[in-house]
Amino acid sequence: MALTPLFARELFDMPDEVLWLSHCKDGPLPRASLEATRRIVDTELRPWDMDWERDFLDVAAYLRQQAALFFGAHADDISLTTCTTTGLEAVAMGYPWQPGDQVLLPAGEFPSNRLPWLALAARGVSCNEVALWPGHGDDHPCTPHGGIQPEQALIDAITSHTRIVAVSWVRYQDGTRMDLARLGRACRERGVHLVVDGIQGAGTVPLSLEGVSAFATGGHKGLLGMQGQGLLWTSPVLRSLLLPIGTWLSAPEAFSQSGHRHDLGDLWSQGGRRLEAGSPSILSCAALATSLALMTGAGGAAVIHAHVAGLQRALLARLAPLPAWQAESKRLTDLLDAGRLGSILSFALPQDRCHALLRSAPRHHVHTSTREGYLRIALHGWHGGTDIERIVAWLTDAQ
Repeated sequence: MALTPLFARELFDMPDEVLWLSHCKDGPLPRASLEATRRIVDTELRPWDMDWERDFLDVAAYLRQQAALFFGAHADDISLTTCTTTGLEAVAMGYPWQPGDQVLLPAGEFPSNRLPWLALAARGVSCNEVALWPGHGDDHPCTPHGGIQPEQALIDAITSHTRIVAVSWVRYQDGTRMDLARLGRACRERGVHLVVDGIQGAGTVPLSLEGVSAFATGGHKGLLGMQGQGLLWTSPVLRSLLLPIGTWLSAPEAFSQSGHRHDLGDLWSQGGRRLEAGSPSILSCAALATSLALMTGAGGAAVIHAHVAGLQRALLARLAPLPAWQAESKRLTDLLDAGRLGSILSFALPQDRCHALLRSAPRHHVHTSTREGYLRIALHGWHGGTDIERIVAWLTDAQ
């Protein structure tokens, strides 16, 4: 099979026998990103040689620039966070809520996009968790198919009390991708802010922020950064409403040890630094910026997404003639044709089949994961046609 990887394996510390299908859990750090962190550590060994601008402020600024380039945004709208959750918390805890306000969530969200909103009950804010398709959210939920319209389910649930609709761009368990453009238009027309947990799509799906008010992601999955480094994009309109949480590095001039201004202007930057709580980890900033530059150099998310979709089609076509895989192959192909998938193929399998596949995975040097009854196969730029054949060999070995 002639599907050539976008990224050479030599870019990673990845032995030939390892088949890593789980960047939806943790992406591999490129060697270049590791080297970037080593250069930072070297400066910490000799602080008397450290240059404040070059070795601290410029590193954080470079990450904002690379994130803006990769996502098609403005660097001034980017906030550096520790993870997806802290980005969502900056919005949830900073919004000017009034008793009786409402947040809409899809049923079955990951806790990162659920608990920050449920915590608002103490302020009199309610959360309405919405089923996205018939049977979704039931005790024995129906799997998504190509004809689902999850955006319409959320749009229909908006009321005069709704202030925010908070969704996962790509759902972590079933792999379904939301149409952010459609949902964003509807939210904007109704004066509602669309807030997005983007971690399962960031890096492997091209992003349009039109109609989105906030987009939060961790950097350690599809973006190939380190644990503990995330990004938050906010629109100027929403950001102006949020309580500033930034401290000494969030002053308009980017650096203030006193927190005092000689004029009567704002104490905080009007940009994304306004929402940065304290000093960032320069190590993880350097790593993520380097990874983003690598992926941008390979063509960016659009090229990665096209590559991944080609691999997904190849895998599903190989499985389609096999009786044990026909139904799931067709269901996932329909979702792919409808533009409903990110980089995760989530196979809905009986528990005994999932367990059998996980038991056989080590024999094939396969690393994958399951969530809520779905076997997740996540593909990225380092995968190619040979990997598809290895996946087929593994999946059919346990039949």
